[in-house]
Amino acid sequence: MKVILRTAVPGLGSAGEVKEVADGYARNYLLPRQTVYKATPTGEKRVAEEQKLKAKKEEKEHRGALELAARLKDVSLTISVAVGDQEQLYGSVSERDIISALVSEYQIDLEPKAIKLEEPIKQVGVYRVPVRVREGVESTITVWVVKGP
Repeated sequence: MKVILRTAVPGLGSAGEVKEVADGYARNYLLPRQTVYKATPTGEKRVAEEQKLKAKKEEKEHRGALELAARLKDVSLTISVAVGDQEQLYGSVSERDIISALVSEYQIDLEPKAIKLEEPIKQVGVYRVPVRVREGVESTITVWVVKGP
């Protein structure tokens, strides 16, 4: 049976490809999981429409990520911490601390994995911290770690 793949199927192909598969495989596995359409003119139209919608959605998400990245370039966070002798922190400033400061000061909510600290911040100072907004879209924020009360 000829089918058109709606999504990528491991070992078979990627979305939009037309493949010849065993009737039982298509009927019992692929069609019930809605990963394929039968290779008919109607099926081809449906796959084309789905791909257009998916491309529009991807473009919209990419534009949103670019706007957020531009907004993040102007972000300057101040995090007050308790310090000991020689300006050494009690503990450290981690990704979660930066995320909570972003939410409270700028109402920007990101996943902790978006903050790309090589290691936690353990000294008072000014740091440029890379932020990965989305695949291929990155920005940098400024984090001021200052001595608190």
